[in-house]
Amino acid sequence: MEKEIETITLMPYLPEHLHQLSQFYLPDTQTPFSALPDESLKYCREDCDRHPNVILAKGIPVGFFVLHIGENITPFTSDKKAILLRGFLIDQKHQGKGIAKKALQILPEFAKGIFPNKDSIILAVNVMNVIAKTLYVKSGFQDTGIQKEGRSGLMEIMEYKLDMGNKDME
Repeated sequence: MEKEIETITLMPYLPEHLHQLSQFYLPDTQTPFSALPDESLKYCREDCDRHPNVILAKGIPVGFFVLHIGENITPFTSDKKAILLRGFLIDQKHQGKGIAKKALQILPEFAKGIFPNKDSIILAVNVMNVIAKTLYVKSGFQDTGIQKEGRSGLMEIMEYKLDMGNKDME
């Protein structure tokens, strides 16, 4: 039986992570929903507002995501104080161990540390990606009621408010 991994760390991507990230694999059931790190890194090189990050388990890269700010997040939100979470994934051989859940628990504090002037994290999840949507809801993201057409179908826009107290929840 697989033991859940306790030590999860988020950190900005470094070139020395590239080899392990390029080995990441997602099953065909997940590839429509998330780009692999190689593809995401290509976009990050073209857009300095995309900040690549690595999810480490006991110091080893097991996941990846991009925090995107600036003008190019307007298809998802008009909120200038929002951060767009993109390409969040856990390598297939590390899935099912609670890593994504733990990474999402520490993500708000991590994001706030990098972007202290931002007040929410936005993400788009494909309506067919029920597992991911359930995880995001359990992690404190709320459905905004906004839907957008994405590369693999309809996406729901979800938001996590970074005001820590969530005192202005509707």
